[in-house]
This record gives sequence, C-alpha cells and structure tokens, in this order.
Amino acid sequence: MAEEELISKRELLRAARISYGTLYRWKRMSLIPESWFIHKATHTGQETFFPKNRMLTRVGRIQELKGELSAEQLKEIFSSNVKSFRIPLADFQSLQLVSKLSITAFTSVFPLKKELVFDDVFAVYVVDHLMRLSGIYLEDAKQVIRMLDRYLSTRKSKEFQLVLLRKMGIPFTVLVKGGEEILIEENTEIVACANLAEFEEALKDQLIA
Repeated sequence: MAEEELISKRELLRAARISYGTLYRWKRMSLIPESWFIHKATHTGQETFFPKNRMLTRVGRIQELKGELSAEQLKEIFSSNVKSFRIPLADFQSLQLVSKLSITAFTSVFPLKKELVFDDVFAVYVVDHLMRLSGIYLEDAKQVIRMLDRYLSTRKSKEFQLVLLRKMGIPFTVLVKGGEEILIEENTEIVACANLAEFEEALKDQLIA
C-alpha cells in the first residue's frame, strides 16, 4: 500500500496559522484523532507528525465551522462515531450523493431498513465510489456492505484500508490497518481499495456543506 505523506508539527502550525495551544486544545476536544499524532525519531530527537492531507483538510474545516457551531456540535461532527445522525432512506436518496445502483446494493442486503444511521450512509458512500471508480459489480458491492456492517458494529476507528480481492472469479474483502503492506497469493488480483478514514472525511464534508 502507498505510504501516506506526513507533515511535521512545526510545518503544520506554520501552514495552518494556528498555535501549539490551539492544536492540543482541539486534540483534547477530540476534534483531531489521537491516532493522527504520529511520534517518530529524527536526527534532532523525537518529533510529532501528522497525515498531511487529512490533517490540513480537518484543520481547515474546523476553522470554517468554529464560528458557526458550539464546541459540542463540533465534537459531534468530527467524532469517529456520529451517534446522533439519522436520516430516512428516502431523504438520503433525494440528496443524490450516491447512485441508484449503490442504494440498490444496500437495500438488497438490508431490505427492511427505512432509516439510516451514519455508518449505513458511510457504507453506501464507500460502495458508490468503488462502483464508479473501480467498476466493481453489484455482488461485490453487497459483500463490501456486509463486511463494513460487521466491522463498524464493533469498532469506532476507521483507520483501515478496505481491499476487495478476487481469486478465480470469487471476491473477498479484507481490512488492513493503516498503510501496512498486503501480500497476496498467486492468481489473486486487487480489484479495489478504499482508505476508510479519508472516505469518512469526504462524506462528513458533503453532509455538513
């Protein structure tokens, strides 16, 4: 898997024009995940780094919203598990954030669900992008939705890569922590990949735009 570009704390503070105190206040408020603070040894000692693109996007979004929302509302939006989010399926369809085919994949797996929580919307959003960008099939999409349902019901963190593989025509899905290397056996192809944390950021940006 490609390693994510990092930005040092010093570079971040300069690029975002924020103070050390502001950065760590946002951390205490859970606006920035603990896992994004990456401590690495350098020639000058121990330094803190961050996933560059995700961090700059997050900081920019906080700066945009902090004048409009309360601290509690900000914490809810940037929480790794948005508990209070609910939307009727029909209303979500009307937003046109995803294709009809991705909705079909979801309703095929969960035909009785008429109201979606955030993780339901997230699963459909991921599948929609995989269908459009990687050309995965309906059955592949349904398998991804089942996998995400099992995973999201037991874990809050989305710091994983979702990888859809196919061997001898049979698809299977795995989750890989961070940017770990994937070794696959012969005659197995990687059909599609999705960085779940990046997809979550993109979805939240669309929902609160």
